[in-house]
Amino acid sequence: MQTFLEGLTATHDAKFFLEEASRLGNPLREGIRGSPLNYGSALQATHPVVRTNPVTGWKSVFVNKGFTKRINGVTKDESDMLLHYLINLVTQNHDAQVRFKWNKNDLAIWDNRSNWHCATYDYDAARAGDRVCSLGEAPYLDLASKGRREALGL
Repeated sequence: MQTFLEGLTATHDAKFFLEEASRLGNPLREGIRGSPLNYGSALQATHPVVRTNPVTGWKSVFVNKGFTKRINGVTKDESDMLLHYLINLVTQNHDAQVRFKWNKNDLAIWDNRSNWHCATYDYDAARAGDRVCSLGEAPYLDLASKGRREALGL
């Protein structure tokens, strides 16, 4: 399965950002936004299903329920089944979760190349915050890279 997944790419689509920006009257800039690869209004990209983090050198599954629309190179039924399996693997795996209970003036930092942010609506009061995203590279897979467990000898 690991070898099979490492040979696949997926189509990621964020058109919903355009709809939300339009609804809020805050259109997205179509020129270059940080990386020269990030421009235009299509908000669609093809990325490997398994990617390498350039800092840790570790491989990780790179799919997201909100953005990953299709696994390329397989039938729609196969894509749907694989996406369901991979998203469930990432979201339901307690080994891969951190629960963060926010307090006043807290700051959380994570690496979107290997982690997701998923808000748990377990609070009553209104909250506000700022989100900052650094300029990243295009996702890639180095077949010589190792998974976290393998790299740590687990």
